[in-house]
Amino acid sequence: MIRSAEAVIEVDGSAGPSRVDWRRPAAVVAGVITGILVLAGLLSALLYGADSDPSGLVSNLAQLTAAALATAAAAGAARRSEPAGRLRWWLVALACGLWTIGQSYWCYVELILGQDVPEVSPADLFFLSFTALMIVAVAPTGGSRSDRLRILLDGFIIGMSLFTISWSTSIDAITANRTPDTEPLAMVINLAYPCGDVVVLTMAILSLSRRTVDRSGLTAVAAGMGLIAVSDAFYAYLTSSGESTSGSLVGIGWVAGFGLIACAAGARVRVGAPAPVEPPTGPHTVTETGGETGVPLDVRRASALPYVPLVLALLVVGADRIGGEPVDRVAGPALIVTFLGVLVRQYLTIRDNAALTANLARRENQLHRQAFQDILTGLPNRALFTDRAAHALEQHRQSMRPLSLLFVDLDDFKAVNDTLGHPVGDELVIRVAERLRGAIRASDTVARFGGDEFAVLAEGEDADGVELGSRLVEALRPRFVLGEHGLSIGASIGIAEVPAEHPTPTLDDLFSRADIAMYAAKRAGKGQIALYDSTMVLPEAADLQYRPLLIEAIGSGGIDCVFQPILDLDSGRVHCMEALARWQVGDQVVAQDYFIQLAGRLKLLPALTDLMVDRACATLADWTERLGCDDLRVGVNVPPGLMADRDFPRRIDAALRRHRIRPDRLVLEITEDALIGDVATSRAVADQLRLAGIRLWLDDFGTGYSSLLSLRQISLQAVKIDIEFVANIHTDPSAAQFLRALLALGRDLGLMVMAEGVELPEQAAVLAELGCRYVQGFLYARPAAAADLDAMLAAQPALAMGVPAAPTVSAGRG
Repeated sequence: MIRSAEAVIEVDGSAGPSRVDWRRPAAVVAGVITGILVLAGLLSALLYGADSDPSGLVSNLAQLTAAALATAAAAGAARRSEPAGRLRWWLVALACGLWTIGQSYWCYVELILGQDVPEVSPADLFFLSFTALMIVAVAPTGGSRSDRLRILLDGFIIGMSLFTISWSTSIDAITANRTPDTEPLAMVINLAYPCGDVVVLTMAILSLSRRTVDRSGLTAVAAGMGLIAVSDAFYAYLTSSGESTSGSLVGIGWVAGFGLIACAAGARVRVGAPAPVEPPTGPHTVTETGGETGVPLDVRRASALPYVPLVLALLVVGADRIGGEPVDRVAGPALIVTFLGVLVRQYLTIRDNAALTANLARRENQLHRQAFQDILTGLPNRALFTDRAAHALEQHRQSMRPLSLLFVDLDDFKAVNDTLGHPVGDELVIRVAERLRGAIRASDTVARFGGDEFAVLAEGEDADGVELGSRLVEALRPRFVLGEHGLSIGASIGIAEVPAEHPTPTLDDLFSRADIAMYAAKRAGKGQIALYDSTMVLPEAADLQYRPLLIEAIGSGGIDCVFQPILDLDSGRVHCMEALARWQVGDQVVAQDYFIQLAGRLKLLPALTDLMVDRACATLADWTERLGCDDLRVGVNVPPGLMADRDFPRRIDAALRRHRIRPDRLVLEITEDALIGDVATSRAVADQLRLAGIRLWLDDFGTGYSSLLSLRQISLQAVKIDIEFVANIHTDPSAAQFLRALLALGRDLGLMVMAEGVELPEQAAVLAELGCRYVQGFLYARPAAAADLDAMLAAQPALAMGVPAAPTVSAGRG
């Protein structure tokens, strides 16, 4: 009868830090007890002889103690383990417990009854049950189909190698020593032990080769199983030859084996406790999904471990051949079959490597496309375009090869996305990319930077950026038909050229130039192209320059005030002077539209308006005192936000009082935007101003969100017809007819109606024919400083319609 014990812990089903701590008290105690038991067995064998009764007593009790210790430790490990590993530890505890019961029966017969244990006894049932449970506890599970096939082949190689070793060391001796008196059941049981050893060791080595989590604990248990298997082999040999006794040193292998199982179980860390991190043990650690979980795996160790038993089998068989033994009838064919398994395994490895190489090549190509190609359009992306632009600049530096860079930004693309949806927007981008690709030369590069932004790079002597930009604009001019939608969309194009004779800019400078030019094109209108020059700056850059200067100018009164007259054609006199803001930094005049918008972004429009009201009132007071203009009014433009400022009327009243101006001589020009939003507050502010005697005029009448509605919101005294309705009245009869309707509407509502933007005598003639009494425009006077308008005010009675005023300061209308 052969007693065997093999066990291996199963790691948790989750990757992460090691769940083993060899410094735990339970592991240390188990190790100390195991050491004491092994030392006791060795000392008893040395002192009394291995075959003596005292050695037999010590050996049996030591095996019983070690098995019981492993049972208790495994049960504790099960309680501390995560759910994924708990069942396997309970199987280990149950298996060790069954082995303990079998050993208890063995000790009872030999030590208490003083009898020899029969060749077939009840203890065999518990010992063999231990082996069966260990097979279940350590068997690897999970993995893909191909992974399971590799596990099967590795198991076959390991199992056949271990069988060859077991055959050469024990099984052959058992069968050779069989006699006619040997009971068949005894023979079956004696063979079941080494065969069970082979299966359990196979499962253990497979588990060890596929996992690194708890590798130290798994290695300890595998080493213990190796000791137990060696003891089984020698015990089988001694039993078959009739030389075995209870005190044999073979029992020390079982004691040490169960002791290692107990140590590994005792080292388990409780669930939720911080686990020590075991650093990778080799330089080739990768991540692989194997068995139940993906864990870091040393590729070389995992690949080599299944072949270790094969090497050992070759050494055992080779040792027999060196000793003069012929090739065994079983060991030889077993090795041949094992090598066939190795060939199949290597074929699968080569096949998998080939598939992996092909997959890596596909992934590399895919990553290359993702890194350098726009997924939506298939055009080069920013990264690839940047690389080509850098190469083009290097060519310019070395051989003075000209180049042009164009930035293309679609007009109104956001409106397409917002109204028709992103799928339509994506389809439009694809179609735009196709047209741009068709409009360039084969040697040019067009790329998509993202969203609705594209870029084109042209190189060579014939790389004319302006001509190419015009070609791109024309390519986008035809309508795009996208399903049921027909869209017309243009593009603003900024061009940065680097002629052969110019210094080579840096890549960032080149891109910045094209970007600045593109913004200049967008400011010029839709479908425009702009060629970079050194005077261009981005709006953001201009803000950085002018922000502190504007804050200082408004705070210190550094904004100039010019005036443009509004004439009464019936009397020939100036009815009102409109005050307009002007700002000059050094010798440079800053565009009014820009600095007004900047003041809005800086929340400075209230302060700027207060300044202009004060300047207008001061100037009106001066004209009244010097020139006797008692009937003259001044008008100031009011931004929409101030009509919702309840403190605004108080500040207006303070300015009027400060300069002793009657309220009815001040006109506040508002736009229809002032009536959007908090209408109730705007109406209350307007009523407060009207009750104070201040006049309210509606500027740019006809261009707002609802001009007729605006006339009903607040009380107004006059409306100014926008320049767009005046520009073509002398050439377009329908424009003149529309203007006649506006004039009639104003008269019916009891409002003064005036036309602005009168620049030609023909326009003035049509207005006179339509009965428009009040006019404003360059035909009569340009905006000018107050002093330059003294002559006009002094000579008012003699001023005739259509006679231009004397030259004054030239500036755009505010």
